Amino acid sequence: MLLLTGLIGFISALFFYCQALASGLGRKRWAFAGLVFGPFIWPMFCMKKRMKTNRKFGFGGLIFRA
Repeated sequence: MLLLTGLIGFISALFFYCQALASGLGRKRWAFAGLVFGPFIWPMFCMKKRMKTNRKFGFGGLIFRA
């Protein structure tokens, strides 16, 4: 059980590191949060990404996502 928890934490840390790198957020901060909390920080990560986009382009800005 402990090994499974550690594996999920490591995979989450790697995932959030890559996502933060692609989104322009703090890589080490999100990797550490993924290691500690696992996939439970996904809503917080999405909200932070949305806040950064809204701060950069505004709420009325048109954004095309590929």
